[in-house]
Amino acid sequence: MKKSRILSVAAAAALTGSLLAMAPAARAEEEYHAYIGIQSASFTFRNAWNEAQYGQGITSDEGWAYFDTLTGWDGPTAVDKGGNFTDATITGDGTYSVKLDGDFDFGSDETLNLLFVSTDIPLDSGATISDVEIIFDGSTKYTFDEAYLSPDETTYLQPMAINIWNDDLGKSDGLFGYVMPSDSIEIKFTVNGLGDGAAAAEEEAPAEEVVEEAAPAEEAAPAADSTTTTASTGNASAVAVGAVMAAAAVAAVSSKKRK
Repeated sequence: MKKSRILSVAAAAALTGSLLAMAPAARAEEEYHAYIGIQSASFTFRNAWNEAQYGQGITSDEGWAYFDTLTGWDGPTAVDKGGNFTDATITGDGTYSVKLDGDFDFGSDETLNLLFVSTDIPLDSGATISDVEIIFDGSTKYTFDEAYLSPDETTYLQPMAINIWNDDLGKSDGLFGYVMPSDSIEIKFTVNGLGDGAAAAEEEAPAEEVVEEAAPAEEAAPAADSTTTTASTGNASAVAVGAVMAAAAVAAVSSKKRK
């Protein structure tokens, strides 16, 4: 009977290891967002999302939203300068992109005053941003291995690529040369430190499939009945592990009584 007891415990231990492997990885606590920010030499712009006068949710006297289009000037009057913005929803660690394309108008401007990514990721979130790639008209112009964060934004992560008033970014000379883009301006970047996002959860195998492959013995079968909850629920994995260990203990005691 000693052999039977050893096999029962071994089967239970194998099943326990499988269930622990199914425990979900750390998840991002919430969604965040990122937006391309820009300003040309004649002050055609899209400001940061949280800028009080022209940021997200602020509309012009004519009823159009500043944040949904490039804004320029006709004398003292703000005017719609077109363009299509692609923003990013950040669900966890990964690579994201923000972009301006479509029919936009910088007039005769040949340079940019500002180019940056505006996010609502708090500075104290533990997240970092790296591999910031600057792409004009489909061609990569420069890549920051580590994001240069705006010293003027004290609440959120705001990587900057161009700022003609900033010494670290080369002022008006900048860190890289370019011809003023006419078709698209894109910034790609990588986020780390938030945990896996929703996409990773969808790729996890259902708990039932793992249990069926891992349960070779009849004595371990009752534990499979207790793991019908999917692997995306962390507490279900913990309960299943407890049930497996209990089954192993019962098997060991029963074997001992049959000696």
